[in-house]
Amino acid sequence: MKTKDRFKKQISSTGRVTWYFQAFRTTRRGFNSKQEAQLAYLEMEKEQRHKKRIVASNDKFSVVGEKWFQYYRSLNEQKESTYDKRAEQLTIINRWIGNKRLCDLSSDELQELVFNLKERGLNGTDLGYAKNSLQSLIQVLNMVFKYCLKKQLVSENPMKTVRIPKYQVTVRDLKEAVNNVEDKFLTVDELRTFLNYGIVHEELPMSVLFHVLFYTGCRVSEALALQPEDIDFQRNEILFYKQTAVKGKSKDFRIETTKTVSSARRVPVTPLAMEKLKQLIRALAEMRGHHRFIVDETYLFVYLDASKRGVPYRREYVNDHVKRCVERSGIGKSFHTHLARHTMASLVAEYCSWDVLKDRLGHTDKTTSKIYRHLTNNEKVKPLLAFRSLED
Repeated sequence: MKTKDRFKKQISSTGRVTWYFQAFRTTRRGFNSKQEAQLAYLEMEKEQRHKKRIVASNDKFSVVGEKWFQYYRSLNEQKESTYDKRAEQLTIINRWIGNKRLCDLSSDELQELVFNLKERGLNGTDLGYAKNSLQSLIQVLNMVFKYCLKKQLVSENPMKTVRIPKYQVTVRDLKEAVNNVEDKFLTVDELRTFLNYGIVHEELPMSVLFHVLFYTGCRVSEALALQPEDIDFQRNEILFYKQTAVKGKSKDFRIETTKTVSSARRVPVTPLAMEKLKQLIRALAEMRGHHRFIVDETYLFVYLDASKRGVPYRREYVNDHVKRCVERSGIGKSFHTHLARHTMASLVAEYCSWDVLKDRLGHTDKTTSKIYRHLTNNEKVKPLLAFRSLED
């Protein structure tokens, strides 16, 4: 007896009922029930999709990856630092699948790769990549396979069904995050101690840089690109619209636009901070009259030793000095330069709206700025005023 779909019932001469179906140029028989036949069909369909998906070139992934990168770079749509990062990420992926052929890289194979990168990616055994790093690697894989699809090197993008693994947060992680909120920024007294230590023990460019970082909450690379013309002394504002990028030697730095369009901004600072900038500009101008500078353009936060005089600091160099000053100031916190943004946000949180804080930090939306707006002790206790009428 025939059914209305592809699954058909068959009754033998002995009265035994079996089911069969025709699909993919073949006939499958002998199923005891329609459901059993349907499950067999779904399995065949899955296998056919899989076979279709891996119809691909025999080229190695590393060869195709290099072709993609050349194409990606030829579009000239990204900053140089982005290309450097993508090249680094492609190198990481090649360590795992560079020698494999495209036709062997099924969705299952790539899903296994993603889980391997999460669990043991960094050292190949037990140290995996953090969530953001893994997402960046997956993004590169997607771009490579989309390129392959465009060039008809694969019939379907195998990354389409690959999912990002979940990262579990432990009770210990949450406890540490709650206990150490104040370790993510300096208090007013700690910041005063730190800045005073820098004035006494650091060279003038580094000392003034400390003030700019903590007073504006700018990114280090944004501060290192500052020039005298970026300081508006009439309005007491600093203009941020560019940043430094370095690959190799410090002398080989380049100037790029800020991280995003929203990062281009004017940030007001106090007269004290502006006075320190004036002092630095005068000192550098006087030094140029007596010493040779490696760079013709005038940057503010630069090395002063003869071999690199006038070259903007490297971010790592600034970070080392910040860590050293925090430690020698007697501040018992593990600190790095990016936490200057946290510190600025914690200081001004009580005095401005999130919209103002967003603009000051150079963020696209308020959601990102919330990460930096640490509640001060005064703000934390304000809700308790509501209970006074109850307890009086």
